[in-house]
Amino acid sequence: MVQVKRPSSPTSPLQTRVAPEASTRSKPALGFNAVAARDSFSTAAPAGSQRGNALSQVNSLRLPIPWPGKGEADKIGWIQKAYPPAKDSTAEFQKLNQAVRTGQNVLPPEAKNCVFLAVGGLLSEAAPKEIYFDKNLDALEAQGLQVGRVPVDTDMGVEHNAAIVRQAVLEAAKNGKQVVLMGHSKGGLDSAAALALYPELKEHVRALVTIQSPYGGSPMAQDLLDNPLVRYGVGGAIEAIGGSIQAGEDLTYDSRKKFLAEHPMPAGIPTVCMASTTANPTSPLFVAEEYMQQRYGVKSDGLVLPQDAFIPGSKSVTLHGLDHLDSTGTTLNPFKPYQPEDLTLSLVAMALNMPKGG
Repeated sequence: MVQVKRPSSPTSPLQTRVAPEASTRSKPALGFNAVAARDSFSTAAPAGSQRGNALSQVNSLRLPIPWPGKGEADKIGWIQKAYPPAKDSTAEFQKLNQAVRTGQNVLPPEAKNCVFLAVGGLLSEAAPKEIYFDKNLDALEAQGLQVGRVPVDTDMGVEHNAAIVRQAVLEAAKNGKQVVLMGHSKGGLDSAAALALYPELKEHVRALVTIQSPYGGSPMAQDLLDNPLVRYGVGGAIEAIGGSIQAGEDLTYDSRKKFLAEHPMPAGIPTVCMASTTANPTSPLFVAEEYMQQRYGVKSDGLVLPQDAFIPGSKSVTLHGLDHLDSTGTTLNPFKPYQPEDLTLSLVAMALNMPKGG
């Protein structure tokens, strides 16, 4: 039986070694388990106060507000037109998810020969591990599998973090095991970028699973950066703690178009991408959900649109009733239709059921 070990000690090579390409900054030693529930471009107010004021805030959004300019309307979903489309595999997911809920083991035997590495999203290293990605990893550990977290600098740009993902993959593969990368939000971009920038990783990576990742970009990214208070206020705060505003700029449509034109995903790596939509008034992201609905007429998870979340040629899964925090975090949503544990096992099973290409 495979020994289960989630790296947590300061001597863990995956935790302490950083690829040479990544610069060294004077930040606290965060490691695998220092991650957060909040993610890309979430609002600053505490979740409790947001829930309490959500309805009154949304009522104001429903007024005929004259949004300045057309924003990102022409760029939404651009990636589905520019590249081969993803294959809608939501029905396959639902079948697996139902089996997981009834206690069935849906993972193929080869899962025992893999290491599962989680890559967190923007600013996710700011809170305790118990509320972010932990339930996802617990589900895999309960199956006797080896898991870990890639210690990316979640407030840094995609290329910076891709170098860290590269080093983590090489470390995890030293004993001959294949690696399954699981990236949430910007973590999915960092993971995919590592595969695109470092061809030597392909032989070591069995599959990639992205969860609510803005692979094609996000309208919220550009809209927020166009706001001077955000760009110079929040951007200044991020840089003050050693981060970079590039982390946000890398999520804009224009940045993603440029990066993907220069660094496309390599073929042959089984890839599953999950996206979601919701309109839940108890969600701390409800105001953001309504913003995108009112301004652009699109449904989202509060931060990412399904139209922008799918890697070309991947298997895609679109779920309803989950906001951007529900899939990997401990939330107060009593009506959440999918749990992080079940969701993770189902998505991983889908990825491992796909053959690895040459």
